Order: sequence, then structure tokens, then C-alpha cells
Amino acid sequence: MKTAKILYSITIYVYLFLACAYMYSQNPSQIDILTTEQGLPFRAITCIAQDKNEAIWFGTELGLMRYDGYHFKIYNSDKSNPFYIEDEQIGDNIEIDHTANILWYFANSRLYNLDLSSDKVTAFNSSHNIKGSVIHLLKTSDGNIWIKTDDYLTSKKGEAKHYLQKYSNGKFEIKATIPRNQDGYSRLIEDKKGRIILSVSQGTLKFNAHGDLLNTYQLSTFKLHGSHSNFTVSYFDKNNLHYFFPQKERGIFSFNETDLKSKHIFKDYIQFYCAIQDLQDHIWFAGNTALYRMDSEGTFTDYTQQLKSRFEYSKINTLFIDANKLLWVATDNGLFKIHIGEGLFTPLFASKDQGWGNTMRGIFEDANGTIFAKCESQNKLLYKTIKGEVDTLHLCLDPSIVEDSQYVSNFYALDSEQKNVFTLGQSLLKINLQNGITKSYDEFRPSVTFKGQNPLIKLKNGKLLFGQSLTRLELFDPKTETSRMVFENKNVETDFSDFRYFKESKTDSIVWIGTRSDGLLKIHLSGSLEHVYSKDTNPSISRNYILVIDEEANGSLWVGTYGGGLNHISADGKTVKTYTKLQGLPDNNVVGILTDETNNSLWISTYNGLSFFDIKTEVFRNFYAEDGLTHYEFNYTSFFKDSKGNFYFGGMNGLNSFKPNKVLKQSKPPEMRFTEVSGYNSKNKSSFKTDFSKTKLTALKVSPYDQYFEVSWTMPSYFQNTKNTYSTKLEGLEDRWFYRGNSASLRYNKLPAGDYVLKIKGKDSRGVNSASTLSIPITVQQIFYKKWWFFALIIFTIIGVMYVIFRYRLQQVLAMERLRIKISSDLHDDVGSLLSGLAMQTELMEINATKVDKFKLQKIATISRNAISQMRDLVWSIDSRRETTNDLIERIQELAEELLLPKGIAFKIDSTSVKFPNRKLTAQVKQNIFLIYKESITNILRHSDASTVDITIRNYNKGCEFIIQDNGSKKESYKSTGLGLSNMQLRAEAINSTVTFKMEDGFSVHLNLSYNL
Repeated sequence: MKTAKILYSITIYVYLFLACAYMYSQNPSQIDILTTEQGLPFRAITCIAQDKNEAIWFGTELGLMRYDGYHFKIYNSDKSNPFYIEDEQIGDNIEIDHTANILWYFANSRLYNLDLSSDKVTAFNSSHNIKGSVIHLLKTSDGNIWIKTDDYLTSKKGEAKHYLQKYSNGKFEIKATIPRNQDGYSRLIEDKKGRIILSVSQGTLKFNAHGDLLNTYQLSTFKLHGSHSNFTVSYFDKNNLHYFFPQKERGIFSFNETDLKSKHIFKDYIQFYCAIQDLQDHIWFAGNTALYRMDSEGTFTDYTQQLKSRFEYSKINTLFIDANKLLWVATDNGLFKIHIGEGLFTPLFASKDQGWGNTMRGIFEDANGTIFAKCESQNKLLYKTIKGEVDTLHLCLDPSIVEDSQYVSNFYALDSEQKNVFTLGQSLLKINLQNGITKSYDEFRPSVTFKGQNPLIKLKNGKLLFGQSLTRLELFDPKTETSRMVFENKNVETDFSDFRYFKESKTDSIVWIGTRSDGLLKIHLSGSLEHVYSKDTNPSISRNYILVIDEEANGSLWVGTYGGGLNHISADGKTVKTYTKLQGLPDNNVVGILTDETNNSLWISTYNGLSFFDIKTEVFRNFYAEDGLTHYEFNYTSFFKDSKGNFYFGGMNGLNSFKPNKVLKQSKPPEMRFTEVSGYNSKNKSSFKTDFSKTKLTALKVSPYDQYFEVSWTMPSYFQNTKNTYSTKLEGLEDRWFYRGNSASLRYNKLPAGDYVLKIKGKDSRGVNSASTLSIPITVQQIFYKKWWFFALIIFTIIGVMYVIFRYRLQQVLAMERLRIKISSDLHDDVGSLLSGLAMQTELMEINATKVDKFKLQKIATISRNAISQMRDLVWSIDSRRETTNDLIERIQELAEELLLPKGIAFKIDSTSVKFPNRKLTAQVKQNIFLIYKESITNILRHSDASTVDITIRNYNKGCEFIIQDNGSKKESYKSTGLGLSNMQLRAEAINSTVTFKMEDGFSVHLNLSYNL
């Protein structure tokens, strides 16, 4: 058993050693890089500036570069480049006038400025009174531009001079002239009182804003090329304290300008060249390869090895701090980005060693407010009193037992008086927090395991719960030191084991158990297994390996897993929602959860950072070592909330203490900006692009011929910007947010015509939400043939064509009407007169004719009279002046009087149900109805012995019946051989009607029309 323990301990130590070595070889999490491998076009950066849109500008020997976090815009002397500049070997400084939006730079000893809104370059030369070659450029705090030039290349030997010049009203004015030695070393800076500092071989010269020489300082002297030089690089902090970096003594000196005394504050033999002060009042000093930080107490921290562990370089060219407190270190092989934001967390029990230091586990607080924590790497209980004293609690216990419990005693439970604490090693241990005296309860050895974790919890009733399987779950009463098995004498169908975490429910006698392989168990302390959640249950959880559990007031659960992220189980147990790295969790290994009731949120520790989770918005905000955490990897069983509301999370190097509201208040949200819109127009067959750094963004209009358009944006939070994430929503088309990952552009192809609003929100690498949501109205214009005016034109065209057709048909109808009237008039007047005359002549001839001829003449007269009658009927039917229903009824009555009355047959016409007496009837309908009627009357005269005829027009809901009824009796000798009845049927069909014949109480003809008269 002892050998197994030794082997286990050796294995753990080897693992820790390898892990520490691995961690030490890893890049420090507070340092990010930008090299050619990350897309940097040219690796040697000489100077840096930031414009008002927070884009970063780099000066190089191959031109200028503008960087927005995703894309580089390059200005060089390639004439095919749309961003052409004449000279590209940029000097050691660039300056931006944010008011005028102009970038000043010098290249190949010539001065230029670049209008950032138009990319127009203006060159400055002797016509602007520039004397000699431009060596240095400076924009002072009052906005003035100063340059230092010399005429070494054009003057005679020994007559060269330095010139200090100031820009005013479009010209440069020489403010000071200093003889130039052969070495030519110089440096131009400004102190915090607005005075100009020019360092040359003669010494350090101080000028006021008008160019008047105030003082000359001889800070250090060294030999160069056989002669003495007093050139020294200086730096002034925000309090105007003067630092200088001598060539001879090396290191860093401070200089008191009042008593002219200097102090050697950093004595390493390093030549420094530049310095910068951050917002925490730390000053960063850079040499050729060295980078040091001096804190406000004067303590120096060496960052050189941390830089060199990231990539190789041979020279640091400049230091720059951007708007988001990020320190840029420009080298000849790329850039370092060092997060220098305020420390948000207070370290406790942390080691200063690299990699893993004091690895922490269980945390608890005694009755005196003293915070205790298990330091696993030292195998000690460390504590900090309420007065701030830090010490170690020495355990009075056999060393072998202490050694055995090093990696398994991770859970601690106080007794009711908070003077003793219980933990589990090989057995149950009770530790006196005053003197370290420890008592071991060896009877519980079968209930614990030496191979893994031993969860332990103190219940609301004061009893302790522990054990490594259901059948070995123990309830121990610290007061009486008695115990019982939870599942004593119970038949357990599955003896779940290898427990990792206990959480007492707000429901009495219910305990949640997290296991290593079987998921989440819900047990009742009476000895029953109530429920199981695993990957195989419904609903299922993401992983069966449970590391931490927390319960909300409403009974819902938060479950942290190993590799499966965070699970939320609803209070009714019917739904499970999983949160992983895809939703913003910094890592899928969740080892600690603390509830922040004030902010309705959770604080979650993981293997890769600490996360604040807003339960309502479901947004994660993540924190890493660069935010002040002692280490980015946190430990299982190492989290605690004390009686004063302080939160503690332990990891691979000490504890991190904080108050949630303070941390959240200090987290500055990043800004977002649109960068450009690009696309392709199929009509013009050309691409287009709008740069919003030049054009003010208001709204976007998309042509119907734009094959696609792409909107790009950026979030100028440059630290680990590959971890920045975005979500978008196109209002008018989408009703929810879509996660876009790190992609900072969005393309739409053939978007339907209409009005939209594109909204974009983002989170930086720490999960902090952007300060606001980007919004841009988008109008996709309709193609011309789908616009309202085009539809109106088509409608008017159709109406016009229809009107022309109508007019044409109307003219045709009118012409036909005129022709019908003319024909009817001609027939009535001409043909009728002829037939009447023929009938009258025949009747006159009949008077003197013989008997035989008289018969023939009578027949001719009868035919003539009949022809006149038929012609009159025909003329009436085609005469458009007689076309209403009333006209038809009048003609029916005339015919009846004409034919029936001479034969002594009485008739009656019933037209009382006629609905539309003035309705116009077509010629065809009028003619066929009348001819059917006439045929019926003719048949009555020829074949019936009727004495009366009833003519009825009867309208129904959707039709009309025309009835001609006589009262004649059937004659046996009568046989119809004519075509009258057949003709009636044909005429009825011609007007979409039917005709029927009935012989009841006489003979009747029924004409059924499909419309009303």
C-alpha cells in the first residue's frame, strides 16, 4: 500500500513538473503578437500612431500601413497602387492631427502630410522654407508641428548645422540653429510643460513654445570617434520627472533639473532608447532587445524573456499605447501587444514563480473571518486573517497521513462553531483551526478512496455527508460523532460510484450528486434514488463527468462538466440548455460556480479564464491573466464566497479575490465602427467600394443591378482580436440574431427590394459586449420593371389599347346600327312601297279579269300582302330603334291584333312580371323570340280551333318563361308535316334557351330563357 502511494505521488509530481515546464514554454497570456504569420505585410515597424477612428498606422521602410484589426491598407511608391506615395522609407516618427484628420510623416529626409479623408499627399520642401534634410518630426500638445533638420549633405565640411523649425501659416520658421558635429546624433521630444527638448552632441537643449533657448544640460559624456559627445536620450513622465539613458554608464537615470543632480535608478548595463508611461503610472523602458516595466514604487519587472519566448527580434524601435490601454512594442520582426489594463482582481497566496506556482484547492472561512485555503503544491493550509496577516496552519498529524492527503483532501466543512474543519484523506479528519491538532476517524476508511477526489458537504442540519458510492454514503453528526449509512439495508439497483461533487437542494432531504461517469444523481436522504440525468436520459446533459453544481431559488440547476461546458436544467426537469465555447464560455471545462444574486448572474471558473454570465441576457464576459488574474487556469473545488461578499477563485497560482460590482464597473466596453461597403454591379460590369474612414456613413442604397454587396466593420480592440466575435440581424428579413464568429464582414447576394436595417453587435476577446450596436439603414432599390410607375405605365397602356379597341368596336357597332337602320328604312320605304303597289295593281286588275285569271291575281295579291307582312317583321327585328323589352311586347300585341282578331280569336297578354322593360335586347334575341312567337300564332291560326289565346311573360329568380297557350281541342285529322316546331327549337338554341310543347287543355309553347326580361 505504501509503495502504491509513493508511485502515485511520484506520478503526480512528474505530471506537475511537465505541466509547469509546458506552461513556462507557453506564451504569456497578457502578450499578443502581430507578425507576418498573422498577416503583417512588412515585419520591421519603425513608428506607430492611431487616428480618430482608432485605426492603427505603422511606418516602415516600405511605406505606410493602416490596420483596422482585420485588413491592411498599404501606401507605397508602387505607381500601380491606388494609394501611391512618392517616398516610402518612413522616418522614426509619424504624427496625426485629429482635428484636421491629417497624418504627418517624413520619408527619405523629406516631409509630407496625408489627408486621411481623401488620401491626398502634400509634399513640403524649400518652397515652404524647410532648411536642409528632415531628421525628426514632433507634434506638440498644443497641436503645433516641429521638425529638426540639418544641412550636413549640402554644407561645407565643418559648417553643417541643426535647425529647429516650427510650422505656421503654411511655412516653416527656423527657431534655433545649432552647429552640427560629425556624429550627427539628435533627438526631439516634448516635456509635460510643453517645452521642446532637443538632444544633440552639445548636450540637451530646452526651448519654450516660441523657440527661445531656456537651458542646456550636460547629462553624460562619452567618447565617439575620438571626440567627446554629450548626446543623451531623455524622457519625461506625466509629473515632468526627467529620465535619461546615457551611452557610457548605461541603465536608467533620473535627473533633478532644480539641483542638477542625477540618480542611477536602474544599473543593468543596458542601453535604453525609448520609454512610455501607461494609465497605471507604470513606465515602460525599451532598449535594443530589453523591455522593463517600472511600477509606481520604483520596482522593475523584466519582460524581455517573455517577449523572446513569443518570437525572435533584434531591435525594439518604438513603444506606443493605444486608446484601449494596449501597449504596442514595435520591433524589426513584428509587433508585441501587451495588455496593461487595470488589475481587477486581488491576488492571495500567489507565487512569483513562472508557470504554475501555489496551486489552490478548498477554500473556507472560520468564525474570526480568517480565510483558509489548501495549497496543493506545498501541501499546506494557508490562511489570511482579517488584519491581513498571511501564514500557514501547521497540522499536528503523522507526516505520512498528511502526505497521503495532499492530492485528495480538497473539500472542507466547518463544524457549527466554525472552530474546527473536516476534510477527507485516507479517512475523515478533524482539524482544529487554532492549533492544528488533527483527529482521524479511521472507521470511515472504507467510505473514502485514496485514488481520486473525496467530496464532502455540511448539510443544513449540521451533519456531514461523504462517501464514494451510494452503498457507502455516510451521514456523520459532528456533535455526537455518530453516523449512519444513507442507503442502509436498501436494495440499490445500480450502485453508482466515483462521486465528484455534492450539493444540498433547497428542498429538504434532497441532495444532488455529480459523478465521474454516470452523470447527475438526485437522492433522498431517506435512502432513495429519485432521478438521474445523463447523456442517455431524456432530457440529456452534455457530459456525464460532473465537476460542480449550483441550484437557483426556483429549483433550477446549473451543472458544470468536464469537457461539456455548462448545463442548465429547468426547475421541472423537462428541459436542459447547454452553454459552451460557441456561446461565449471561455472553456468547456467548468470547475467552479458562484451565484451573484445582486446582478442575477453567475461567476464561472474554467480551465481558461474566469467568466461572468448574465442569466437574463445569456451573455458571457470573460477575464484572463491580463486582467489581473494570477493565472488563467482555475482548479476544481477551489471557489468560495465569504461573509463580506468577497468572491474567491483558486487556480494554478494562488487565489483571486474580488467584489463583483467593482470588477464589472471597471470593464470598459469596446467600440465598433463600419469600415467599408463593397460589391459588384452587373450593369456596369465593375466592382465598387466605399471607405467609411473617408465618407460619413448615413445609409446604404443598393442598386437592383448590384450582384452582391458586402458590409465590413471592425472593433478596434486589438488584443487577441482573433477572439473578437460578432452577431448580426437584418431587420426586415431576419427576426433573430445570427452568430458570425470572428468574421467582420457580411455579404448579401440579390437581396429582395425593400427597406432594411442591418444591426451588428460584438464582444471582445474577454467577452465584453460592445458599447453600442452598429446600425445602418439599407434600401435595396427595385428594378425599373417592378416599380409602381412602370406598373402604372403598363396599366395605362393596356387601358389605352383597350380604349382604342373599344372605340374601334364602338364605331363598328355604330356603323352596323346605321346600316341596320338604313336597310330597315330602305326595305320599309322602297321594297314595302313596291309590294304594296304590286298588291294594289293586282287587286285593280282583278276587277276586269276572267274567272280563271281572277284566281291567279288573288293569289298574287295574297302573296304580296304576306311578303309585306314578313318584310315588316324583318324590318322591325333589325331596326335598332326598336330594341327594348317594351318594344318586343308592343310588337307581340300588334301581331296578335293583326292576326287573331280578324279570325275572331280573343287574346290576353300578361307582362306584369317584366322586371326590365327598358333593357335593350340584341337583334338576335329580339328576332328569335319574336319569330318563335309568330310561328306559335301562325300554328294556332292554321291548326287549332281555339277561341282564346293567353300570352304570358313570367320572370323567376334566374330566368324567364314565355308561354303561348290556346284553348283549342285536338283534331284527329290534323297531322303536322311542316317544320315549324323544329324551327322553334333551332331558334331557341340560337339564343341559349329551350322550348317545350304541351297539349293539356289546349296547346302551349313554353320558351325558357336563362335571363330575366
